[in-house]
Amino acid sequence: EVMALTRNDACVHEKVGVYANYHPGQHAAMILNEEIDLRMFPKHWQHAFMVEKQGDAGPRRSLQVFDAAGDAVHKIFLRDASNHDAWEGIKADLALDNQSPEQPVDPRQPKEAPKSDPSKLDILRKEWARMTDTHQFLRLTSKLKMNRLGA
Repeated sequence: EVMALTRNDACVHEKVGVYANYHPGQHAAMILNEEIDLRMFPKHWQHAFMVEKQGDAGPRRSLQVFDAAGDAVHKIFLRDASNHDAWEGIKADLALDNQSPEQPVDPRQPKEAPKSDPSKLDILRKEWARMTDTHQFLRLTSKLKMNRLGA
């Protein structure tokens, strides 16, 4: 059991559960179970660090993932019910020789601007109400020649 954390400027999303039912993919991968429903885009997961900080109740451990520009993408925090013995094995297996606290990062890519078409608002709302799966949204925005932010 771990706590999964993803955040952006608008919100912080925390879920407690187990990373189970993993579905790999080149473009997208996912963890899908009752507690954690996580979509991952591997091209954005560029750097990962196992972080240990001493706290009043002992060490606090987390795996923190960053994109190429050094922005946090996702964090996984161990909890009391986590398999702490596995932590040491994972650390030994995955540690790189370079343990420097400084890592090179790429320039931050500009964010995509919203692409919208107000004349298609009624179609967007009607099709949105008919959606039965989140994966239909990308097809809808493509059909309307919008992007996610514009829609």
